Amino acid sequence: MGESRTQFTHGITSQKSPPNESQLPPHQQKHLPNSEAGDPNADSIDHSERRSTRLVHSSFDTHQLPMPLVECGCGECTDSVDPLADESHVFRDVTSAKESCPSPQPMTVRRAAEAYTVYQKASLNAPDRISDLERTQIRYGNIIGGDIELRDRMDNPTLIFLSLRVSPIHRQNGERRWIQPVTLDSRIADSWENLRSTLSYHLKDYWYEYVWITATTSSAATPHRHVLVYVDDPDDEIGIEVPRSAVNSFVSNTQGAEHGFHTVEAGVSDAGIVFHKVPKAEQALDSHPIDDDPTAFAMPSVPIYYMSNQQPHWCLTNIFDLTSDIDTDSPAVEGAAIAWSSPNNWFDSSNGFPM
Repeated sequence: MGESRTQFTHGITSQKSPPNESQLPPHQQKHLPNSEAGDPNADSIDHSERRSTRLVHSSFDTHQLPMPLVECGCGECTDSVDPLADESHVFRDVTSAKESCPSPQPMTVRRAAEAYTVYQKASLNAPDRISDLERTQIRYGNIIGGDIELRDRMDNPTLIFLSLRVSPIHRQNGERRWIQPVTLDSRIADSWENLRSTLSYHLKDYWYEYVWITATTSSAATPHRHVLVYVDDPDDEIGIEVPRSAVNSFVSNTQGAEHGFHTVEAGVSDAGIVFHKVPKAEQALDSHPIDDDPTAFAMPSVPIYYMSNQQPHWCLTNIFDLTSDIDTDSPAVEGAAIAWSSPNNWFDSSNGFPM
């Protein structure tokens, strides 16, 4: 059995700002993926072009977007329908472009980040609203607690960690074009059932649970998904062929996914990793003491600690901090705006994962 879970409860206090995964000591960083997605080389990214990309494709129904992320597309509406027209009244009861414009259009990534910042700040300060930051804080504590509790229930847990990536670029008439970020997210979401069926086939003789989180890259705010599978594996029989099959399913069924940025090899920390000995996130100790026992601590696994700190809306803890280098032009904020705009879930788990 794992570490004792008898006194640890889901009533733990979730911390107000997440530890950055870069704070993991070197011996724990080696357990994490070596890369995040099929992003272009950081030096070759044209951020101006990327930020001018619309959130969604022109075929997307703008009525599925949050009202603050839809603007006038006809050029004839008054400024009053602009979601950013008056930042002091972001929840005002007036007609919006989404409701009144004959040709409403999604915002660009740049404007969406501005709107996200304004509206999320207003939610955080409104007593009758729950901000996405507050939801993230609650989920963080639940995910960390669920990881510890589930591993304690299993006789011999083996973890399978997957990183699923898509390229944000496509070629059009010989030129590189940025793909709408919600399109990328939908490609990942649409292939999930095939991947889940692959896992189910390979793990049909085991008790297993899973949790996944969609995040965005630090270089270009590209959506990607991390999946953590917990397998009760008494004889350590789970091998690299399980994550390899799952990743192959994803690459085969997902437009823009390539084998070139999905390495799955034994001993390589990349798109598919198997942990027979669960690495523990030691620096999480101070955040989650076991109830009623200040000297005893329960440690989450490194993969779940890494995943839970990649939730997009954590950026709100720093965005209004004058000492922070995060602003509305940061890929972190743009990624959170993309998460806000997406009609897809950015977090889910199996029914047996304790939340």
